[in-house]
Amino acid sequence: MKRPSIVLPGGVVTLLVLSLSPALALAQEPSAAASNAALDRMIGVGKSQQELAKYLFSTHGCKNCHTVGHDGKLGFTAKGTERAKGFEGCINMLTAMTVLVQVSEDKRSPQQRQKAERFEEFGCTACHKITPGKLDLTEIGTKLAHLHLGCVDVQKALATSPLKSSAY
Repeated sequence: MKRPSIVLPGGVVTLLVLSLSPALALAQEPSAAASNAALDRMIGVGKSQQELAKYLFSTHGCKNCHTVGHDGKLGFTAKGTERAKGFEGCINMLTAMTVLVQVSEDKRSPQQRQKAERFEEFGCTACHKITPGKLDLTEIGTKLAHLHLGCVDVQKALATSPLKSSAY
């Protein structure tokens, strides 16, 4: 039995793909407001640091590049391995960004521009924001800092309780 097919001009297909891309991206990660509300609900019902860490790992793009080993140690997916080439590590990146924000965007070197792009690409801007002259925390970042769930702390919390399937 022959299935019916639809033929669309190339421009229509491109327009359709481009118009769906933002919707697909939004479906993958919660908005800052939705994430904040979810964290508030979880905190309100007394979820543990491990449960909060699992939520963050599962909903903020971490699992796109990272795996969690049986001992909770983070590894890389194939995508993460590719993206990590030449990456200096989270702590070094944050340290470099505190210096980089002192340089106006129009005076940044190509290497500095690339570092700022990677800072955003790696999801750092979910918790960290660049404000004129300094690196600051977003609302979610501030909340997580008060809960002692900074970047490294999420990995430590995951290491104390292996990541299992959850309804997040």
